Amino acid sequence: MVIGDNVRIYQQVTLGTDGKMNDDNKDFAYPTVQDNVKIYAGAKLFGSITIGNNAVIGAAAVVNKDVPAYKVAIGIPAVIK
Repeated sequence: MVIGDNVRIYQQVTLGTDGKMNDDNKDFAYPTVQDNVKIYAGAKLFGSITIGNNAVIGAAAVVNKDVPAYKVAIGIPAVIK
């Protein structure tokens, strides 16, 4: 798991695995969160995904795919706006 600089993570956020192995098959795959991201309360991020610079993850969103830089992900499952 990688968390960039100036990331804000609010309460009860989960950064978890989807049970699949990473590329070198040595560990489970977790999300990568780049710089200046905001992840609001209760959001769940699963698997080998990347959350791009300055992205925002809405409260209680369930994210299992990449979120490009400067985009917002909201909902269950998350929709990128």
